[in-house]
Amino acid sequence: MTNNNKDRTFTRRQFSALLGVTSAAVMLPWRVEAQASGDTLVFALPNLVGNFEPHTWVGFGDTVHVMDTLGRGLTHMDFHNPLPQPAIAESWSISADGKTYDFAIRPGLTFHDGTDIDAAAVKRTFDRMFDTTDTTRPDASFAADNLGGANVLGFETPDPMTFRINLAAPDAAILGRLSRPDMIIISPAALAEHGKEVGLHLSSCGPYKIASVTPNERVILEAFDGFYGGKPAIDRVVMQVIPEPVAQMTSLASGNLNVTNLIPHSNVDRLSSMPGIVVDQSDAFISLTLAMNCEHPVLSDIRVREAVSLGIDREAIIREVFFGKAELPGYITPAAEFGYAPEHTELSRFDADAARALLEEAGATDAELTLISENHGYWPRLGQAVERSLNAIGLTVRVEYLDTGTFNARLFDKTAHEMGFVQRSAFFPDPDGRFSPLYTSGTSAAQQITAQTGLPEQAELDARIAAANAESDPEARAALYVALNRFMAEQMRPVAALVNTFQPVALTEGLDGVNANALGTYRTFLEGAHYSG
Repeated sequence: MTNNNKDRTFTRRQFSALLGVTSAAVMLPWRVEAQASGDTLVFALPNLVGNFEPHTWVGFGDTVHVMDTLGRGLTHMDFHNPLPQPAIAESWSISADGKTYDFAIRPGLTFHDGTDIDAAAVKRTFDRMFDTTDTTRPDASFAADNLGGANVLGFETPDPMTFRINLAAPDAAILGRLSRPDMIIISPAALAEHGKEVGLHLSSCGPYKIASVTPNERVILEAFDGFYGGKPAIDRVVMQVIPEPVAQMTSLASGNLNVTNLIPHSNVDRLSSMPGIVVDQSDAFISLTLAMNCEHPVLSDIRVREAVSLGIDREAIIREVFFGKAELPGYITPAAEFGYAPEHTELSRFDADAARALLEEAGATDAELTLISENHGYWPRLGQAVERSLNAIGLTVRVEYLDTGTFNARLFDKTAHEMGFVQRSAFFPDPDGRFSPLYTSGTSAAQQITAQTGLPEQAELDARIAAANAESDPEARAALYVALNRFMAEQMRPVAALVNTFQPVALTEGLDGVNANALGTYRTFLEGAHYSG
């Protein structure tokens, strides 16, 4: 979307009217250290703890935005090209059996603290992920599992500028996983100096480096002239805590804020009509599903799980919950990723009559089911829409709205829920990022969220996921994921796909080069940002 109106002057009352809220509800712009200018970019954070430890990162919030701006891994995925691109590794080679990956480290690079980047420095980061005796390793480190867990046999440095990963079985998705935020390379000098507290003093090799951190307020970053892609055009990034959406919008309008991906879907149309602001719509990499506990007496019947899927009016969800800013799903893989086929929308169609017939056939008409949901953001609206749909086909569904901590505890306990909402974002845009972590036998998600591991089809699902991940040819691999989506939908149906969506990205007019596709799924690549004049 574009907006060519240069006039940014309006009263607080006019701004309130544009947003459709009362004047009293509009907060004054959050105070920032300096107003945005040609050499500064101000970015909104929801919060800021101030510890950027990559190996305990688990999801959304402030840390991913800061880590992406500070760090880089061996590979990079920009959410436009479906294939991994070189980053700290300038190239790589794969053995004939697909089990050995050799990465050629770019020569002449340094970390932010001046330490040289070579194979030994890279190995230090990866050893820390797996060595439980490493005194710098943080408690509750998740990075090893996110890289590949037990399939990763170890690391070598065949020569000073070659880093090797040895695998037990082929894993084509590992190149994409190496671009995750928790795979950024950490300076070994920083690890030696700061140990477990390196997250408070993170030195990596991304486009920006830390100038200062004020917890709960802001982090100031300076452009790094040693970045492999060249020094960024914008000298300084201020990541400022602005937790309230209305405060973000007033700050955008006043020029005190340049970029946010925290705007509610309900305000996109109003905001895009305001002078001096551009709303950039990304591809829909975020998938929302309704997970069903396959061990529950009612939901153990695939006819009931199929009826739940058929009974959900997704057009109503798009209209009422996301205000038109979402799209109909296929099944597990969204249209933004390879492995999707247009005919997959049939796998998640709305057919209330067919749903009622299946419930009657299964003897489940009027069955009582509980759905758990988080109690903030768009989740309550989603819960209301799904509850209404499922009750209309003959189920008796009640939604429980929970705080995030209580919700997660119950979602990962199959004895504590029957159905629950699950959001999956593309931290790297590869289809395996949705299959292996959520639906294979060894994962807590498959064992607890859907409890699908006892289904007779689970062994074949595991084999199909492994086969798709062992295929290195992109075209052949995409075809395997197309078939995998259909198999899982038709033979198992542990989840009902709801919609695919994105985080709306709002910018001040004249700021170009922000990667909205990445930011729409919480990844933050600001090195290409620049002011157009």
